[in-house]
Amino acid sequence: MKELLKEILREITPTEEEHEKEKKIIEKIKKKLEKKGVKPILVGSLAKKTDLKADKDIDIFIMFHKDVSREELKDKGLKIGKELFNELKAKYEIDYAEHPYVKGFYKGYNVDIVPCYEVKKLKSAVDRTPYHTRYVKRKIRENKNFGNEIRLLKQFMKGIGVYGAEAKVQGFSGYLTELLVINYGSFENTLKAATEWKFNQILDLENLWADKEPLKHFFPDASLIVIDPTDENRNAAAAVSRQRLAEFIVSADEFLKSPNREFFFVTKAKIPSRMEFSQRIEQRGTKLISISFKHPRINPNTLYSQLRKTNVAIEKSIGDFDFRVLKSDIWTDEENLSVILFDFEVWELPRIKHHLGPPIDKDPRDQESFIEKYKAFRPYIKNGSWVVDTEREFKKIEELLPKLIEERKGFGKNLRGVKEIEIIKDILKIDNKSFLRFMDGFLSPL
Repeated sequence: MKELLKEILREITPTEEEHEKEKKIIEKIKKKLEKKGVKPILVGSLAKKTDLKADKDIDIFIMFHKDVSREELKDKGLKIGKELFNELKAKYEIDYAEHPYVKGFYKGYNVDIVPCYEVKKLKSAVDRTPYHTRYVKRKIRENKNFGNEIRLLKQFMKGIGVYGAEAKVQGFSGYLTELLVINYGSFENTLKAATEWKFNQILDLENLWADKEPLKHFFPDASLIVIDPTDENRNAAAAVSRQRLAEFIVSADEFLKSPNREFFFVTKAKIPSRMEFSQRIEQRGTKLISISFKHPRINPNTLYSQLRKTNVAIEKSIGDFDFRVLKSDIWTDEENLSVILFDFEVWELPRIKHHLGPPIDKDPRDQESFIEKYKAFRPYIKNGSWVVDTEREFKKIEELLPKLIEERKGFGKNLRGVKEIEIIKDILKIDNKSFLRFMDGFLSPL
């Protein structure tokens, strides 16, 4: 394994030329920002020297005095960011964390200009990022090996698809990977420890909580709990979904049993032909139907969150009418097309539905109300309760879906107003390479 890790490290470690180029860009941006009367600081992987070769953002925070109002911080931050990229003749867009910030594209790099407060007591969530940077830099000064070990863990997580705390991935942030290596001492030790993790695993690097048990109640929805060393009330692993945690644990175990470079690098398999897709769909014996949304561009973090929310709402409504979804998932091109894909286990039902009423020993008024409401269907007694066999409103899933789209109950805010929503029964009608790759993964081999 040692030789493999050395080889991987050589491939992913930035060159001196790369760092020199980045240093010049950063200095140029900092000088321009200083002229605008703000204090810029470099944060993130570049500042901590945990960056990967040819794969990084330049994250610069601009510091404001604690007396500046939130509204002023937001307005001035956006104004300064826009002015900067206009001067650099670079494209930019507005992105969102706790408050909006400007993301630009300059000389091949994504450059984030994020406003925050220069304070000891946090006023906004982003204020803690400079503290994260200082903490990790201090730990790397204490152990020079941490930088490379972190790079290995980041690349491993990228290779298995669990890296990134954004809504698209719901995985491990860069800061979280740094904390894991700092806690366990190395890439290999982190993987070994992960194979022993349980859901709701608790890590507290600085022992900020004497009693760890209450943390499970303090963070009840967390799959993994890693106490932020700079803030005892924050879970640095809050973004990690149960799915991504499970994928990491299993991949860690598989890698340790059989080390292979394929764990570190995503290999794009050949997209199956239309005939191959059709055969796989037929072999499943299920019914695939998608709901496609054509919409204006929505910020990706917002879009993925709202697609998941919409997916959950539609699936719940489908279940309320006794149809059954085997599995579902979301896909988007992150521009103007999004899809929710459903694989139905039950998509057609009999005309008659068994409807349960009140027990015969309950309030007579409830019984009378039930009998009166369904008298045309001749209620009868079964196992001590009133029941009735009624006719279903929807017998095929194709009849129900238009109603759900019309009502839009539980849809994400931005998707609620979309005018072009289409039910697609021929899934392969969506002719998009990215979607077809998604489909390849969705249709697990039989």
